[in-house]
Amino acid sequence: MRSARTLPTLDPVEVGDHVCWLVDPGEDFTGTARAFLSDGALLGDKVLVVDSPGMRWLRHGTARGLVVDIDTASTQGSWDAEAMLGAVRREADTANREGFRALRVLARMDRLWPDGASPAEVARHEMGLDALVAEGGALVLCAYHRRSFPRASLEQSVGVHPHTVGMRPVMPDFRMFSAEPNCWSVSGVVDSDGATAFRTAVSGLLSRSTTVRLRCEGLELMDAAGMQALAEAAAAFPGRTVVVEGANETVRRCWTLLGYDAPQIPVELAP
Repeated sequence: MRSARTLPTLDPVEVGDHVCWLVDPGEDFTGTARAFLSDGALLGDKVLVVDSPGMRWLRHGTARGLVVDIDTASTQGSWDAEAMLGAVRREADTANREGFRALRVLARMDRLWPDGASPAEVARHEMGLDALVAEGGALVLCAYHRRSFPRASLEQSVGVHPHTVGMRPVMPDFRMFSAEPNCWSVSGVVDSDGATAFRTAVSGLLSRSTTVRLRCEGLELMDAAGMQALAEAAAAFPGRTVVVEGANETVRRCWTLLGYDAPQIPVELAP
């Protein structure tokens, strides 16, 4: 079963992991990235690198035997978040047929979004990618350079990855990631600090699914701000439903006391 983790380094990353790497200014991105790719060569992974063509760190010092597919779609049209999802799925299937252990992906998100990205764009893309990774056969490292993204987008990236390297206390304390098809695990704390990111994530799911299941056994606390975010996200999508599973008794009681247990709010609290 997948679980949320904050990692001190990239060494423990395994197949099925989807990791947000917050890269600080001055951090040795090149050395860490090359080591991550070299580990893939040693373990028998096929490698997909999402970056701009001709980057020096890829031209020099990349481990032998790595298969690097960089921005190939740019010569045929747009290279965007949907193209990246398609490339990861396609190459994961190919890696399996070719006998590799897994597909190992390193994506520089500032190359995917050269002008930055909104929290909504981050949430939609990363949750789609996480659902793909959860199917097995891949491990994905998304490198977010702090200087290239606004704080709200960085906070969103943390909330919708199961694992994070380089996390700081200012980031949200909740994690939301794929538990199984059409079901999302919510763990940690959803309070005023992370309520906006949580609402954005739920809205992203509701934009493409008629029913969103949130498995909340790992949810320690959802305060009034978090509940308001959930209620507002659900109410913004008439005809769609959020099913909350496994919430603790405190969350259930507070939900009712705050008046959210109402027909106009399409949120069901299941046992």
